[in-house]
Amino acid sequence: MKPTFRLLTISLALCGLAAADLPKKPTIRKYTKLWTDSPFTSKPLPVETQEEAVFEDYTLGGVSPINQGYRVTLLVKKEPSKRVVVETGRKNEENFKLLAVTRKSGDPLGTVVRMSSGNKTGTIGFDEKYLKLTAAPAARKTLPGKTGTPQQLSKSSSSSNSSTRKPRPRVVPPPTSSSNKSSSRKR
Repeated sequence: MKPTFRLLTISLALCGLAAADLPKKPTIRKYTKLWTDSPFTSKPLPVETQEEAVFEDYTLGGVSPINQGYRVTLLVKKEPSKRVVVETGRKNEENFKLLAVTRKSGDPLGTVVRMSSGNKTGTIGFDEKYLKLTAAPAARKTLPGKTGTPQQLSKSSSSSNSSTRKPRPRVVPPPTSSSNKSSSRKR
């Protein structure tokens, strides 16, 4: 009976090993209730979105490296003509402090700036909608038959109303050299 008992236990052990799976690492969701619903710990504080709201009114206008830091130009979204300049280590009107500049290689518009204002921090990036180039003002049209720069034309038109005056020719005296003076003294 002993050999059959041994054979039976060995066969059961081998069947158990063949049917068993390898142990797997449990997912983090399995343990979330331990820290969210535990009566022994305090509840986690809700994440405040108010911190990011301070910087939502701004967009990045430009980033320039200077001596040992950066100069960042921020555009106010509500008033795009208004600009705020923040430099590393300097105070400004809005009490913004430059914490970090993260540049993305190959994509200049991927640059992100981390700022703080008091105890609130946030990130500001480029917004292409506010980075549009404006066209240069159109050049003044010249009157037919007149040439010159617009400033010269405006001077000539104002002078034509009063009295017409011809420009005086420029007279340049002949150059005198020291050799001519010394030769004239010897004679």
